Order: sequence, then structure tokens, then C-alpha cells
Amino acid sequence: MPMTAASLASYDSGPALVAYLGQPDASPAVCDLRARGPHVSGFPEEMRASLVSGLVDGRIAAELWRRCAGVVLRGAPRDDASSLLDDIGRGYRRLIKSGDFEKSPALEERLAAMQRLYLERQNGVDGHAGVLPPLFADLRQALVKHRLGPAATRAGEELIATVDLEHGRWLGRDVDAAAIDGLFASGDEKTLRLFSNRLPTPELRDESKRRVIRLHIAASPFPEVREHAAAVEDALMKTGTNTISVAEHRPLAGAVDAAKLPMRGVLVRQDVWRQTATLLGYAGDRPGLSVLPEVKLRGALSVTVDGISRPVGLCAPPKELDPSPCIAPHDVTLENPTAYLDKGGAFHFVDHIAERDAVGLAALRDRFIMPVSVGGQRLLTLQWRLYYERPADLIIAGNEVGGDGPRLGVAVDHRDPARFIFDVSGGGGPYLAVVEGADAAYFRVASSGAEGYTGSAGASGASGASGGECQNGGDGGPGGDGGPGGPGGNGGDVDVQVTCGGAPCDDAAAMVSRMVLSLGGAGGAGGSGGAGGSGGSGGSGRAATSHTDDNGNTVVDDPGCSAGSSGANGASGANGPSGAPGYPGRVSITITR
Repeated sequence: MPMTAASLASYDSGPALVAYLGQPDASPAVCDLRARGPHVSGFPEEMRASLVSGLVDGRIAAELWRRCAGVVLRGAPRDDASSLLDDIGRGYRRLIKSGDFEKSPALEERLAAMQRLYLERQNGVDGHAGVLPPLFADLRQALVKHRLGPAATRAGEELIATVDLEHGRWLGRDVDAAAIDGLFASGDEKTLRLFSNRLPTPELRDESKRRVIRLHIAASPFPEVREHAAAVEDALMKTGTNTISVAEHRPLAGAVDAAKLPMRGVLVRQDVWRQTATLLGYAGDRPGLSVLPEVKLRGALSVTVDGISRPVGLCAPPKELDPSPCIAPHDVTLENPTAYLDKGGAFHFVDHIAERDAVGLAALRDRFIMPVSVGGQRLLTLQWRLYYERPADLIIAGNEVGGDGPRLGVAVDHRDPARFIFDVSGGGGPYLAVVEGADAAYFRVASSGAEGYTGSAGASGASGASGGECQNGGDGGPGGDGGPGGPGGNGGDVDVQVTCGGAPCDDAAAMVSRMVLSLGGAGGAGGSGGAGGSGGSGGSGRAATSHTDDNGNTVVDDPGCSAGSSGANGASGANGPSGAPGYPGRVSITITR
């Protein structure tokens, strides 16, 4: 963690989706199977179950979850979308029947996200017939018998009323044109919107939609909209927006409401060995990492254009039926090589880039620059802080055991006094790296000799012979001494060029002399001494034997003997000496202008 969208796409699992969406600044675009950027590959059972449980258990914020599930319903295959609604229905029942529901605003918020998703879904997208109808019947029964608390009752009644509306009835009456006109006369936009989404016939839905548009036109602050109400109404019925031509209405100036945009720093995490980099976001002076947020200019960007009385913004989604003159998202460009525009008008950033491209960002100094152009004209520039995380040291060793380090060429660009940019050739390079000035004392580039070979192990001592009957075992033989370790390789020569762009460079060169090194390889470890041989085991003892002679006396035939003792173990051999370390190579530093 942080888990980028590209990492999520590589995991492509339900738990990874929940982990990604649980992060600050996560984007629901990863749920869009048609998205330009990284996204999951589909929503099979495991993925759907994780998504729903992520909301129910509070691991995904309710609004982000709703946006994710919404793009799933719009873009997933029909059966997957229906199955997701089935899973959501089961999760809804679990929440609304929870004993904690009435005392938990968080549970109410999660239920509201599910309910809004269902009320605003596209016509024709629904759960399977054998799943949702029984859940609705169960809810009706709970409402009739007053089994639910006040908050659950309000939510349940709204949901059941909407289910009835899809069959043409509202509050116990059939919906007709007169009912729609009555709502228009009272200015009840909320119900008219619900009618335009959920009524069973397209004719009634369109009539409700026209009434919403007319309410919006009447309330518009643009005189052009009110004066051309019929034309605007027709445009919204066809496309949902009142899009202007930037060729006819030339952009003159632009402004951004910074309070409506995420303000982040961009942290570049470098993998110098793979020569790749990951872009992450952070807030404040010290990096507290997250993914980079999407940048939604709609609502934040206002543009003064020729021939329109008021500044205009980006077009809202068609479902909002906003009659305000607006600019299509494709007419807006965020001029940054890592940014791309999605079809919803939000800009996203590439998570993973080549290290060469990451180094290119350093030309922006300490700012991540995002110029905003409308209709090909640059109107303003957004700026975030830019920070490079200290990369791993570049210690490039010889290829073979005991081999010498490679000769390296190191170009150090210090024209930005706050940073060092390294370009290392030789040893399998080029390797690029950017180091902030504050990290310079802790970063190293070096040619290093390889470690010497390990000495051979000493031979084990021979085991002592076993003793015969009544005899001692023989002593074990001594172990052999370990062999000496091999010498370490010598460090390679390093030629360094430091560029400061005409500024004084002595201090930078002194710092570089501590950062760029040639190191002799460590000598190989001596071989371990051989183990001494084990002493031989002592022979077995013999019991005494006797008999009684004719006079009744006991006569000893054999006095017997005790068992022999084991022989002593042999001494272990001495460990071999370590090899001599290699010598460092020459490091020469040249200052160039």
C-alpha cells in the first residue's frame, strides 16, 4: 500500500478491489470495464460479493461505492449487472434489519447509497426475478406489521413506492399526464426526476423529463437559456446538455475554484534497477501516501467565452439535465504527459511510468505542472508540489565471484540546486535516478569489486576403530584445516562529470565526491575447519564364569572383564583465513559548464 490502479488490475481480485477503494483518493474508474486506464477485468461472483460486503462492513466509503457500482451496472454484461443487484438486495436486507440500524448514521448512509443506486439505475436493468421480488415482498410485510424503526421505515416506504412506480402507480394511483402536470405546477422536481427514471412507458418518462428541463430553464441565470427555451429544451431531450462550440464562442479567460479541487503533492517512487517509477500522492509537508486523485474540473473550472453573458463550465452528466451553456470535456486538455481524460470528463494520472519520463518531470523543478487548455488555448495552470523519494543505492558489482567492478561513467546534473540527477553508464546501464538535496548525504553510486570466493571446507577426521571385546575404542583422527578465502575484486574506475549550469559548483562537487565511490570487494570467507573424527566405541565386557568341583568348592573358570571405554573424539581443524579485500578504483570528478 498505497495500491495503485495498475497494481489492482494485476491482482484482479475482490479483496484487492476493496483494499484499493478503501484508500484516500481512490477512483471508481477501476470499476469501469470500458475505462481507458487500468481496471478490473470483470465482476464474477467473488468480485461482486467483495464489493457489496466492502460497503456493508464499512470498508468502502458509501459515495465512492455508489459510483463504482453505478459504472458496473452501466458497463458489465447484463447477467453480471443483475447478479450484482441481487447481491445488493441481500446486503440491503442485512442492513435494514440490523439491530444497530436506528442508532447508526453510518449504517443509514450505506443503505442510502444502495437505495440511490437502485432508484437511479438505467431502465431495463434489474435483478433476477427469483431474488428481488421475494425481498420486496418481505419488506412490504415488515412495513405492514410495523417491524422496522423510524429510519428503516422511511427508507423502506420510499423503495416500495419506487417499485410500484415501475408498474405505473404512485401513492396508490395510476400515473398519467395530469399527475405529471400537477407535480410540475408544484415545482416537485425530486418526484418528477423519479418519474423520468422509473415510469414504465417511454412516453410518460419523456413527459416527466421535459417538466424537469422546464423547471431548470425557468431557474437558469443565463438569459440566453430563458430566451431560447424551446431550442434548449430540444437539445437537452436529445443529448442531456447544452453544449457550445468553442470555435463559435472563443475562450477568453479561465479560472479555477481551488476549494473544489484536490490539492496534493506528487511523490515519485523510483525503482532504479528496473528503471521504472510509480506516481503517488501526498498531502502536507511530509508525505502521507495515497494514490493520485482524479481531477474533476466540472464545477471547479469556469471559462469566459465570447458571446455568452456569464462564465461557463464543463458539461454536467446528461442525467442532470442542466440547461446552462457548457463546454464538452473533449474540448479541455490537461497538458501533462502523465494525465489522460476519461469519458466522464475527469482527468486521471498514469500510475507507472518509465524512469526516463520520471526524470523528465524534474525539469518542472519543485512543481508538478498541469496547464489547462480549452479549445486549444491555454487559459491557466494548476500546480502541485513534486517530490522524489530517495531511491535505493546504485552499487554495481563485478559479474563474477572475485571479479573487478565495472568502469562507470556518471553524469550528475545539478542545475537545479535542490536536486541531483544521475545518469550512470556502464555495468549494464544506463541507470537514471533523481535525488533530492536533503537526501544526498544518504545516497551512493559505486563500482564495487565482487566478493571473493569462500574457502574450501576442511576434511572431516577419520573415526576411531571400535574396540574388541574388553578393549577400549580408538581415538578419532583430527579434522583438516579449512582453505583460505579468495581475494575480493577491485573496484572499477569511475569518471564523474558534474554540471551546475554556470552556478558555483564546488559544494556540489564535494557532495558528489561523497556520493560516488569505488569500492573493493570483500575477501571471501575462509573455509570452515573439518570436524574431528568421532572416537571408536569401546568393546563389550564379559561376565565371569565358574563351576563347583567334587569337593564342593567354587572354581573360577574365567574372571570376565569390564566393557572398554570409547576413544576420544579428534580435534576439529582450524578455519581458513579470509581472503584479502580488493582495492578501490580511481574516482575522477570533472566540473563542466
